[in-house]
Amino acid sequence: MPTVGVVGLGLMGASFAMALKKARPETTIVGFDRDPSAARKAMDRGIASAADTNLAVIDMADVVVVAVPILAMREVFMGLRPHVEGKVVTDMASTKATVMEWAGAAGIDLVGGHPMCGREAAGIDGADPEMFKGAPWILTHDDRTVRELVEAVGSHPLVMDAATHDRLVAGVSHAALLLSVGYVLALSGRADWPDAAKVAASGFRDMSRLAAGDAELSAGIAQTNRDNLLELLDEVSHSIARLRRHLEADDGRLVELFEEARAVRERWAKGQ
Repeated sequence: MPTVGVVGLGLMGASFAMALKKARPETTIVGFDRDPSAARKAMDRGIASAADTNLAVIDMADVVVVAVPILAMREVFMGLRPHVEGKVVTDMASTKATVMEWAGAAGIDLVGGHPMCGREAAGIDGADPEMFKGAPWILTHDDRTVRELVEAVGSHPLVMDAATHDRLVAGVSHAALLLSVGYVLALSGRADWPDAAKVAASGFRDMSRLAAGDAELSAGIAQTNRDNLLELLDEVSHSIARLRRHLEADDGRLVELFEEARAVRERWAKGQ
């Protein structure tokens, strides 16, 4: 069983290490994090057999999983290069094309990866070994070692190129993040927000969930998938303008748009 190195012991990295350890107790996991407390907690909680704030700890690994925030990845790749010669390296970033370019510039042959899951909690204290169960995990090419790790934590791998990944995920994930943020900012900017906050319930909770995520991670997603997001925002703006026209005109056909959206959502829920 290969020794697995996890670079970044925050929410995603620690969750992955915990899930892998649960599925394969015999696996040796070593970890790196710039935060000494995260490295210490990983050791104390048995998440990693060894953890340090020095990338040299990764020398012990056969396979390396990079789980740092997107905007930190370019620098991490440059520092990681001397420690991963001949090793399989993958990542968990939410965007792929730019990250793959950074890895290539650092001389790392990266198997790009993105587990389609997460939560609003940040850091090692929010780690959850069940997070990956049933989730799609995008890979930029089919590497047997990485695929086996993905399957071990309960995810199912899907192979697609980086550009396709970024275009598709911009629509089903990243645009939703921006809409959640825009919605929260619009409501909180109104004079009656203090009163509205008192009556906010499930609708607000569901729509605002993504806005509650880590701001640095969200910024990294937006900046590294900018072109796709700009295109999606234009399309969403068009749909909202269409809804507004029907609403303003008190047009009975407004219900047709609601029905259309409901049908799409139901087909997706049924896997159709």
